Order: sequence, then structure tokens, then C-alpha cells
Amino acid sequence: MTEPGWFPDPLGGPGNRYWNGHDWEAAPAAEDFPEEHHQEKQSKTRLLITVLVGLVGLMGGMLLMLLWPKSEPPESSAPTPGASPTAAPTMTTPTGVPSESVAATVRESMQRDIDNDPELGKLGLRVVDVNLVHKSGNEYKGIATVKTRDGVTHDVSVDVTADGAGVLWETPPGAFAFAKDEPPPAPRLPPRRLPPPAPPVVPPDYEDFTICPSGLTGVASEDTSCAFADNVRRAWYSTLGAATLSVYSPITRQEYTMRCVPATTTAWPNAKRCAGENAAGASLVVYIS
Repeated sequence: MTEPGWFPDPLGGPGNRYWNGHDWEAAPAAEDFPEEHHQEKQSKTRLLITVLVGLVGLMGGMLLMLLWPKSEPPESSAPTPGASPTAAPTMTTPTGVPSESVAATVRESMQRDIDNDPELGKLGLRVVDVNLVHKSGNEYKGIATVKTRDGVTHDVSVDVTADGAGVLWETPPGAFAFAKDEPPPAPRLPPRRLPPPAPPVVPPDYEDFTICPSGLTGVASEDTSCAFADNVRRAWYSTLGAATLSVYSPITRQEYTMRCVPATTTAWPNAKRCAGENAAGASLVVYIS
């Protein structure tokens, strides 16, 4: 029989078992083989360290790839395969109603609203024209030309929205203030009828008259004074030769209407004969040079 000693466990257990020459002693616990246990522990530690080092290296490589500056690839004459460019779809805006049609509708609607307004309807405003510009979609902007009763035109800004539901227009606040500020037109008076002109007085040929002391006037009736005759001459020249004069008499202290016409006399070549009547109906005849 084999000599006593330590031999591998015949039952295949871990570690060795002692043969005392007759029997196998009980298998020792794991702590009874400190050296083998220490070697196994070191083996596990080295494996763990190897795994950790590998993970750290892998993470470092990934971080380096992320942070390393990328260089542009060299240009190559060969075309790089890729997707062929395609045209982007064109964005189309809704087509609005023609500006001319909208403008005509706004003009009619604005005139109707002005006529129905309690204040503006009394001012005689007329919407002459509306010009619009298409902004976008169903929105328009433009100018409405409004004429007042006296013929003066004013431009009014207008914003318009036109769609299938109809046409809506809007003017800024106070857009028609110009019409309210204008004074009302003055009433027209009927034309004044003037009396028919008096028939010209035809003087007789070479009527006798008395030359006054001034030497510039003369009297041909008994109820006419030279002072009055001189006033007739002054009135005629002050009115630049008016045919009808209203002359004051310093004798009677009354005014008389005198009508003057050219006359032929022996005293003056370009004389005037002025004739009228006093309150009693007596003739007043004066000659002036």
C-alpha cells in the first residue's frame, strides 16, 4: 500500500486529501488550503483588472474619436454618389378676387353706407373712385376718392377683406371729418331784378341857360341854384362820369336824382346836361363843362 501523504481527492473534490496508510481522512475545508485559495483569488482579481482596463481603454477610444478634429476629405474628381437634388414644391397663395371687381363692390357699398348714415347722408358726399392693391390672400388696401358738395375731392384710406362670404371694407377713425368741418353751403338767393333804365333825356338844341359865377356850370330852370349846379359837376367827376347821380342841394338841404347826357352848347364844346325834378315836380336843369 502507498505510504501516508497528501494525494488528490479520489472522489474528485477540491484540493487534496490525506492518506494515513489505511484510510482517507475527511476532506479538509477550503480554509485548509490557503495557498490554493489565494491563487484562485489572485486569478479572479487579475481577470477583473483586465476587464476594467479593457473598458477604460474602450471608453477612452470612443471619447478620443468624438473630440478629435475631423478633417475634410480630399476633393476628388470622381462624383460622390448621393441623392439627386429635387425641386422643392412651390408654395402657392390663395388666388384673390380681381382688384377691379373688389374696388367696384367697395365703391357701391361705401356710397350706400354714406347715404344711409344720419350725419354723412346730409353732406352730399359722392364716392368718385376706389383704387385697390392686392396685399395677400383675401386682403386689399387702397384709396377711395370722395367728392364734397362744393366739388373738392379728398383721399380716404380703406382696408378691404374679400372672400366667399362677401366684401368687408373699413376706413380709419375720422376719415370723413373733412366733410363735417366744412360750413354748410349758403342759400342761393334769387337774382335781383333791376329797374329798367330810364330813357335818355333828349335836350333841345341850344337850350338857353345862365352861366354861374364859377364859369364851369350853368342853370336852365328857375328852381335851380348855382350852388346846386356846382355840386352836380363835382358829383359827376367824382363818379367818373356816372349817368345817374344823387346830388345834395345846400339851398334846400335835400338830395335830388339827376341824369346826365352829352349836350351841345355854345359855351363849352364837351358839355353835359343833367336834369331832374324836385319834390314839387318842377324841373331841375344844370349844364356842366
